[in-house]
Formats: sequence, structure tokens, C-alpha cells
Amino acid sequence: MDGGVVSGLNTTDPALETEAPSGSFARAYQEAHAAAGIQRLAVTPVLEMMDLTGDPHALDSYLARAHADLTLSRDNIDRLKGNLHLVFLFRDFRHRLGTAMERMKDTGQGPFAALPQWMSAQHRFGLLRTAGCLGLNRELDAWMADLEARGAPQAPIACPFGRMARAARRFFTGSALYQRADHSVLSIAKTGSNTALHVCWSLVEAAYHLGVDLPPAEWRAMLWRSRKEIATLASGSLGMIVAFLEAAHLHPHGDSAVNPTTHEGSPFRLVGEGTDRRLDLRLDGIRPVTTGHDRLFTGCPAFHVGGMIDTYLTWVLDIALHHGLNRQPAPTPILAAQPAFVSALGAGRVTQQVAAAPSRDP
Repeated sequence: MDGGVVSGLNTTDPALETEAPSGSFARAYQEAHAAAGIQRLAVTPVLEMMDLTGDPHALDSYLARAHADLTLSRDNIDRLKGNLHLVFLFRDFRHRLGTAMERMKDTGQGPFAALPQWMSAQHRFGLLRTAGCLGLNRELDAWMADLEARGAPQAPIACPFGRMARAARRFFTGSALYQRADHSVLSIAKTGSNTALHVCWSLVEAAYHLGVDLPPAEWRAMLWRSRKEIATLASGSLGMIVAFLEAAHLHPHGDSAVNPTTHEGSPFRLVGEGTDRRLDLRLDGIRPVTTGHDRLFTGCPAFHVGGMIDTYLTWVLDIALHHGLNRQPAPTPILAAQPAFVSALGAGRVTQQVAAAPSRDP
């Protein structure tokens, strides 16, 4: 699942070095990044340095060692640092999110609350997308408040995540890039997480619009086989992700994080048969794009946190199954054709005169 040329001393995941099949989304995505002249930063060694030293500026030392030949703009470096802060912190958030998901599922709250039976699938998808994102944002708010408490100087126990949250807040406040965009560590976390959640919803909606109708276990297994496509998309640069979402008509417009998927505009296609049946991303939305003068990128922070994208997808699949969206609606009964004279009479009662029986001889 590669989203570009892996650079640096190590890769985040050994699987990233596996060559993707020719003609696959991963291969085309990788080639587009190479054509744009951008490389993915090896995040793991930087995180290891941050873990060992607690230094939020470990990236500077790493770049001096691994990329001394590259001239990077200030914005490029700040974009890398912002994402690395989130990668570090999201390792703490993933467990909290998993617990919150189970709580909402067990209590029937948030996106697991009952919906009216008369509601169409389109309305269900819209409401569930919104409810899922609202629940996610509430957890992010509570998590960030907790991090600030854990990172306070008077906190009784030193917490590496709390300390890094304090450093991240200073970094985002002092970064010209993020100040121009009016972004904080919390707003960036919400933007990225909501987009990831919406892409998972687009996968589920695409399955529905493509007519997938399976029992829960088979439906979940089929969509689970499709998760590599979401992870591959998330591994790309910001410019490439946005360009693909635009081409697939999923890019945000107005206040919506990602536009809903329709049958006509779905970026997914059904491939394979039987136990290999899955949804793959179409290739026609891929094109080489770079943001400004960027030379290095990290990919979506969630891509580098083990199990994070799986957590988002699990939540969406659980919600969809809870509301029966693994099944197609029952077909509308078709009334048998009526004789012409019945149609002419409409819905009134049909009466026929019966001839009198012949009289019997006395």
C-alpha cells in the first residue's frame, strides 16, 4: 500500500516496500507522486527519536541526516512537523476512540440511535455521516482537554502525550503556515479525522449503490477486504488526496466534510468474485499534484498509527450494519395486470349480473 516514493532510512511499514500490481490504484498513485517530484518521509525513525528524547523538533535533526541534499521551504517543513505531532498524539487517541465507540454502541447513543423506518437510505446515510462526525468531534474535544490536563506543569505524573500536546500547541501557534490557515492542533485533528471517516462512509455508500446485498458477516468481510484502498489513499500527499477527492466529487463544498457518494459519481468499482469480491478505487481521478514547493510529505497522520484507519472503518461498518444498510430495500410489490373492464371501474366494487336459472317444470 504505497502512496509515493519512500524516502529516508526506514519505512513506516515493511509492506510499503512491496511492489503494487501493475494497473492497481496503489501503483498508479505511486507513479503520480513520483511524477510530481515528491517523496514520502520515513516517519518511523523520527517518531523513535521523539519517543526517546521527548524532543518535538527531532525532525530537524533527522532531515539534516537523511535529506541534507533537499532544499525544503519553511511551509514544507511546518507541514511535516504538524503531521508528526498528530501522528505522535493519535497513538493515544485511538484507544480512547475505540472505548467511546463501544460505549455508544452498547447504549444506543449517537449514530446507534434508532432511525424512523420510513426514512430512505439516502437520508439515513446523511444523518449517520453527521452523527458519526459529531460523536468523533466530541471525543476529540474531550481528549484534547484531557491531554492539556496531563501536560500541565502541575500534573502529578509526567505524561509524554501531555508534554507533546503542549509542544504541539506552541508549534501551531507559532507556525506561519497554520496561522494563515487559522488551524490549531485540534482543528487539524478534526479535519483529518472527519475526512477519513467520510471516505469510509463513501465505501459503504458505494457498496449500497452498486447493489451489494449480503448477510452481515459476508458484507463486513467484503468491505474489510476493501480497506487497503482507503489506506492507500491516506498514504498520499495532501495535494494528491485533495485532487483525488475533487475528481471523485467527494471534495468538501460548504460545511460538508465530504460529499455523499452516488451511483453515478462513485469512485469505487466492484471487482473479483466470491471470497475475493471487494471494492477498488478507480484510477481516473489520479493526477500528479504538489502543494506549493513541497518536496516531502508524510501522508495522513492516521495512516502511520497502527490500527487507526481500521478503527474508523470498524466504526462505520458497525453503524451501517446496525441500521441494516448491508441489505437492499425489499422490492415494491407489482400488482398483477387487471382486465380492461376492471381498470375502467377503478377501485370500486366489481359486480356482475348473474343470469336466472331456467325454471323447473312443475
